[in-house]
Amino acid sequence: MNKHVIIITLSVALTFPSFFAISQDSISDSRRNAIVTAVEKASPAVVTINVVEYQADDLDPFFELFGFPIRRQQVSSIGSGFVFHPAGYILTNYHVLENASKITSVTLSSGEKLDVEFVGADPRTDIAVLKASGNNFPYISMGDSENLYIGEWVIAIGNPFGSLMKDPRPTVSVGVVSAVHRKVSRSVSGDTRLYQDLIQTDAAINPGNSGGPLVNSKGEVIGINTMIVSRTGGYQGLSFAIPINRARRVAEELIKFGKRRDPWFGFKGESLDSIDPRLLRELGIQVEKGVFITRILKESPAYQAGLRPGDVVVEINKQPVEDSLDVDYINWDLFIGDPVEIKIFREGKYLNIQFTIQELSGK
Repeated sequence: MNKHVIIITLSVALTFPSFFAISQDSISDSRRNAIVTAVEKASPAVVTINVVEYQADDLDPFFELFGFPIRRQQVSSIGSGFVFHPAGYILTNYHVLENASKITSVTLSSGEKLDVEFVGADPRTDIAVLKASGNNFPYISMGDSENLYIGEWVIAIGNPFGSLMKDPRPTVSVGVVSAVHRKVSRSVSGDTRLYQDLIQTDAAINPGNSGGPLVNSKGEVIGINTMIVSRTGGYQGLSFAIPINRARRVAEELIKFGKRRDPWFGFKGESLDSIDPRLLRELGIQVEKGVFITRILKESPAYQAGLRPGDVVVEINKQPVEDSLDVDYINWDLFIGDPVEIKIFREGKYLNIQFTIQELSGK
């Protein structure tokens, strides 16, 4: 009886180490999940951008009269970006560089400092491109921001509060795609930036994250982390990213032309809401929402396609139009050569007018 007990005990003792090793391997495999591999793939191409702005101190006019030197205060700020091409092209937000007097450093996550030059920027879409000297840089592959699932995992990579950390290595926050095609209130954009058609996520974004990549579980960039909506100034679960499909097209323009070429429709109008209803009845206008065309240039693509003063624009490329700023927003989101279809109301019926976007050239 004792002999059998000894044999069983030895058998368990001999098999337990291999069982323990298998368990450890399973744990290791579960830790190295899609998010970990996506971060490992994308983070080497993320950069920290340090800029400085020199602000003049306010002086009493009495001292200015006598030529006292203007003292300048140095204000430093930080943002993120990422290399999207092995030749060293870097994407970031324009607002990261907007007030900068000087770019003091651009640093890879490895700690390598890059010598960069400014390529171009488009303030309306909040996109800027830099170019690092050299080649064969680590870069992030482009994903498809039109092929997103609500609820899929996304990862925000950047350097929030990097000036406090003194560390070029990017940090990571994880969330899901909360919504797509979001349009932020004009009170946020100041009517000057195209903060529409954005990706909303609950991945934490804080000061310093601006310009960094939002990547999917494959390690592909699908957006540029740009802004948060917050009552406190800190993260509250509402983060927004510029879709990479738009950012890529803007970047291509900046690299090729040094600027974003201005698309144009060539007409101006007023919201129907701002026009006296009695006048609208006299004109036979039977729609409630739209833009009443007041002026149009004869050399414009819209005029050549048949648009005329007195027409009411109700849709452009299937997007509803209610005021002139809607027209501007749609226009800014288009590129030279893109097709346009305008639905109008004229003389009691709806018509569709089609043309191709052209460049505004000194008009």
